[in-house]
Amino acid sequence: MTERFAGPSKRMIAPPGGATQTVQYAPSREILDSKRIPLMEDQETELSSQLIVLDEGTRARNREFKRRMDAVQSRQETWNERLSEEEEERDKEHDQVMKEVERQFNEAVESIWDKIDADFRVFHEVHIPPHEDRMTYLEKDFDHFVNVTVPKAIDECSEIIARKVVKAREYFEIENTKVLKREEKIVERFEKHVGRTTQGFEDEEATRIAKLRLLTEEIDAPERVDERLEEVKITKVFREIIKIRERIKQEEEERAVEDGLV
Repeated sequence: MTERFAGPSKRMIAPPGGATQTVQYAPSREILDSKRIPLMEDQETELSSQLIVLDEGTRARNREFKRRMDAVQSRQETWNERLSEEEEERDKEHDQVMKEVERQFNEAVESIWDKIDADFRVFHEVHIPPHEDRMTYLEKDFDHFVNVTVPKAIDECSEIIARKVVKAREYFEIENTKVLKREEKIVERFEKHVGRTTQGFEDEEATRIAKLRLLTEEIDAPERVDERLEEVKITKVFREIIKIRERIKQEEEERAVEDGLV
């Protein structure tokens, strides 16, 4: 320890907001005897040891502060990685669901068109041809009757055949009228069936669109829930970061106050 009053003395001081420095004081011009000199020297020695302890405590707090900051940074990086992975998984699952919905929709549309083609093939190949054949047969029979049978009968017997021809003509006209009425009813029934079929297709299409919209809403509902949960998690993380920053700021202020006191 440097002799007090015997030469230049050295002391360590810590100015407010600055680093601890060693300052050398000039010696007194004359040596004065005092009873306080030993006490002052002991006090100076004790202060020096306390400064060393304070310096070590400050360094320990700095290391602890650095460790906490590194832990916060590591947690933040971990959360960012987890958020990125969850976002990527969510996008992949969304794409898979949309592809599956599109595939099922295309299959449903293709099935409906196949059903329409099958129904029309049944009408064109099964129901309509017999009526067309019957109409052709009746027309041929009528032409044969008018052009062949009637003239031949007229030639064979004039009056009797003529009366029979008139009656046959009347009967034919009655039958023809019945046939025309039946044909009108068939056409009317066919048009009604076409209308009911068209309305059924329209109803099925409206039902399919409504079901597809409902399925889309059911798909979007979990996604909105996931987004809300993700927002809650992110909000919680940011609040935790804000609290940590406030604690860091408070710790800095406390350290500044302690350094100023020292």
